[in-house]
Order: sequence, then structure tokens, then C-alpha cells
Amino acid sequence: MNVTKTPGGADFIEMTPEEYAEYVERQVQRALGMSSTEFRRAYLAGELDEANPSVSELVGLLRIGQNGQASEA
Repeated sequence: MNVTKTPGGADFIEMTPEEYAEYVERQVQRALGMSSTEFRRAYLAGELDEANPSVSELVGLLRIGQNGQASEA
């Protein structure tokens, strides 16, 4: 992970794809108590409540990925 500052002073964090996958895994475990693989499967199967803010946030993490690419987590 590489942390630098923007000209405005905000942190800019760059992660390798592996670091980002680990980050997503930790976030899914913390929020829902399941693996990111199980989360992805359950979401795609329509088994999760999209009104749950945690679900929406995690879907965003999976869609954002690193450098604008979809996460493999």
C-alpha cells in the first residue's frame, strides 16, 4: 500500500489488487460475517436486502475495485 498526499492535503491510498481484495474481504466479514465470495454469490442470487446500507456499501466496493476495475474479491 502506498499513501501519498494530494495537493489539498487529503490522503491518496494506492493498493495492489491483492491488498484491495484483502481489504474487501475484511469489510465484508466485519459488516455481514461472510466471505466476499459468499457475499458476491448471495448478492447475485438476490438473497440480500439491498435496503441494508452495508450491502449497498459493499456492492460499491466490489464495483469500484482498484484503478476503476471490478474487484475480484
